[in-house]
Amino acid sequence: MRKLEEIVREFYIEDLGLSQLDERYPRFLQTAVTGLKELNHDLKSIVTEVRLPVNDNDTVDLPSNYIDYVAVGIVSGGVLSSLGLNNNMVERSKDSCGNLEGFTANSDDDFGYFNYNSADYSADGQFVGRHYGLGGGGNSNGTFKIYKQENYISLMNVSADEIVLRYMSTIEQVDGQFLIEEYLVEAIKAYMWHKYVKRMRSYGLGDKQMALAEFHTAKKQALKRMNRFSLPEFMSAFRSGYRSSPNI
Repeated sequence: MRKLEEIVREFYIEDLGLSQLDERYPRFLQTAVTGLKELNHDLKSIVTEVRLPVNDNDTVDLPSNYIDYVAVGIVSGGVLSSLGLNNNMVERSKDSCGNLEGFTANSDDDFGYFNYNSADYSADGQFVGRHYGLGGGGNSNGTFKIYKQENYISLMNVSADEIVLRYMSTIEQVDGQFLIEEYLVEAIKAYMWHKYVKRMRSYGLGDKQMALAEFHTAKKQALKRMNRFSLPEFMSAFRSGYRSSPNI
């Protein structure tokens, strides 16, 4: 992990040929922040974990910076025990005041099965933010379905007072101390160079097009490095400390 301010300092040395920061540092730092947000939008590289209370109607409010989920579960024996994804669950109705209503689940909703189409990674290795069950049988933890537009998670047969949500998040409150994964460093520098060249009149159209192309190349390389790094580590952690249950 690298601090964002360290990346900006390296940009000064490697790309600008300067050993000291100058009055442009705040602008370059802001450019790096913008580049990080753009990369996160494309790569969804920022994963956040929170504990969220379960409402009386068996729903959970989504965080304001939520993009997509990685895992939904409850804490059991010191490890995250997953809930099953239930795509058969219907959207909650609302009362006369616009509040979401609860519903009573049938016992048949406990049945679960393995769903190949909900794997963590697509066929070409891209991380898509889903998980799949390892094993078979019923789901003793309960099930869920996320309604992003309505900003809530609907739960069924979940007895816990809170759930754990691991999710892809937007980036908020970024400063020079923000920690960056190593595979994003070169892409951030390439974004900064692209924006710098774009602003400077001393560079021609060919230089600007080349800088943009170099950024796109660096972004693709960051995606490859993220997949190569994340898949073995994620699956190792999944098998050793993550008790899963089949999707529904």
